[in-house]
Amino acid sequence: MLELLQYEHFRKELVNAQCAKFIDEQQILHWQHYSRKRMRLQQALAEQQQQQQQQNSTSVK
Repeated sequence: MLELLQYEHFRKELVNAQCAKFIDEQQILHWQHYSRKRMRLQQALAEQQQQQQQQNSTSVK
């Protein structure tokens, strides 16, 4: 995104309210997707660790 600021055409389009709103909405959607994906990965890792702990505790007995 920051690299787009290097282009004059992009900077001129940012003045357009519809364009700026679209970019804002796209950034929000990106971060929502990122945070949901990260949460799913963390949950999967926690479940995997829990399963490993259960397997280790049953194999020790």
